[in-house]
Amino acid sequence: MAGLVPTSIYKASPPAGMLLSLTRRYITRTSPTLHFTIRTMAIAKHVVAKESDLKDGEKKEVKIGETPVLLSKVKGSYYATSARCTHYGAPLVNGTLASDGRIMCPWHGACFNATTGDIEDAPALNSLQKFEVTVQDGDVIVEADESALAAGKRKPACVKHNKKGYTGKIRVVSREDYLPIDRPKVSKTFGTGDPAGIALRDASHWKSLDVEFKLGTDVTSVDPKGKSVTLSNGDKWTWNHLVLATGGWPKKIPIPGVDLSNVFTLRTVHNNNTIQQAVKSFGGKPNVVVIGSSFIGMELASVASKEANVTVVGMEKVPFERVLGEKVGGALGELHKSNGVNLIMNANVEAIEPREDKSSVGSVKLKGGQTLPADVVVLGVGVGPQTDYLKNSPDFTLEKDGSLKVDQHFKVEGFDHIYATGDIATFPYQHTGQPLRIEHWGFAENTGRTVALNIASKPKKFTHVPYFWTAQHGKSIRYAGFAKEYDDVIIHGDLKELAFAAYYAKGEEILAIASLNKDPVVSYSAELLRIGKMPKASELRKGVNPLDIPLVV
Repeated sequence: MAGLVPTSIYKASPPAGMLLSLTRRYITRTSPTLHFTIRTMAIAKHVVAKESDLKDGEKKEVKIGETPVLLSKVKGSYYATSARCTHYGAPLVNGTLASDGRIMCPWHGACFNATTGDIEDAPALNSLQKFEVTVQDGDVIVEADESALAAGKRKPACVKHNKKGYTGKIRVVSREDYLPIDRPKVSKTFGTGDPAGIALRDASHWKSLDVEFKLGTDVTSVDPKGKSVTLSNGDKWTWNHLVLATGGWPKKIPIPGVDLSNVFTLRTVHNNNTIQQAVKSFGGKPNVVVIGSSFIGMELASVASKEANVTVVGMEKVPFERVLGEKVGGALGELHKSNGVNLIMNANVEAIEPREDKSSVGSVKLKGGQTLPADVVVLGVGVGPQTDYLKNSPDFTLEKDGSLKVDQHFKVEGFDHIYATGDIATFPYQHTGQPLRIEHWGFAENTGRTVALNIASKPKKFTHVPYFWTAQHGKSIRYAGFAKEYDDVIIHGDLKELAFAAYYAKGEEILAIASLNKDPVVSYSAELLRIGKMPKASELRKGVNPLDIPLVV
């Protein structure tokens, strides 16, 4: 290579909104063909705002070319990051910004640090891009690398054998025969297809970090004293730290016919695909009966109703009553009815009956004598902690529901190096002091983050405010906090118009918030719960809007 020639172009002092560009251009020449190659590495400086445009704790979306960038002001300083949540692409300008620099997505509760762009809470997997910001002569100037602008996200800084300071090897045993997936899509879509299509990371990512997976395999026993686990294939693995993250497993109801062909539970990608294949095998619009009227059952009813005649049988007065209450559940029930779903509530199933040829399910018989035609039946009657592999171990004490009791670090009681996360963990909820177990994927991710930091010798108590969501006929209901018991539901907005926020109160305390078409009230209220600034029930009844309360920590 010969003839390396650097040149530069610099334009100074443009009016606001104009581009400041600094370009280094390398021209290379190869002999004897006189072939020229131009390589350009460009860093662009853009005047995006006036210094007086934002007050502390405010944010705005600005454009660099056609690319949106989020500009935030935290403790007197400006910061710039990519503008879209790295989970599902929500515009972060519509989310929240607290005085400690924490940004929360308005859709699914993912959190980022405005000053660094780093992830603070799941379900996002990637951090935001961070851009340098300077203030000159009253202008706010963002310096952005073109490739970073185009990417809009970056992977967290993990390297092989050094994950947040942890230098050991990670080995994962999973009953499922595919790599970790975006699990909510299993119930929120119909016909998931190839698990690789919804994988969180591809195989090359895990390989680069030397994370080993043993898929399609169960653990049959755990030996805490010998620090080993025995696998269903007879292998024995030893460990220094053990994380039990086996989640929930679908329940079945003890009635005749529950094991007939075309009677399904929903947990895995394969379950989803098999249910869709069964529905399609009948042609036209077959009869699908969903037993259970909570989140999994109603999500499946929502997506299946496009291809089948769907009937939901529930024991409650209205769908979702146990979690969302009668008012909100009733409104969502009307949404399902308007989309063609038949609801039979206050009902119990007596038996699932076969067709005349005994080949598969033919009907569902309710107590009281009513019979529902059924080509396909899906049991959405809840899940239980998947801890069967611990039941024969005298070293572990299971709670009545089969879960494990953990502390605020999610360390299993009685053990120094064993942790439990997600659905199988009963933990002391920091906002009420009550023992709590939550069955939601995003929550499991965040408990996993807490465990990982503790294993990496960075002690961290779990302080996350639970956040989950459900999709029903194209509408997203969001929920933050947790109200196992409540004595009032305060409604702001219009239930009939499906534009409302619901506040779940126990006395004067607000324990949880649900909303539909009222973003970002749930994300904002989650932050108010985190910093202890949530309005009291009496204030909300008088019309106080949580969005009017500054997120000052």
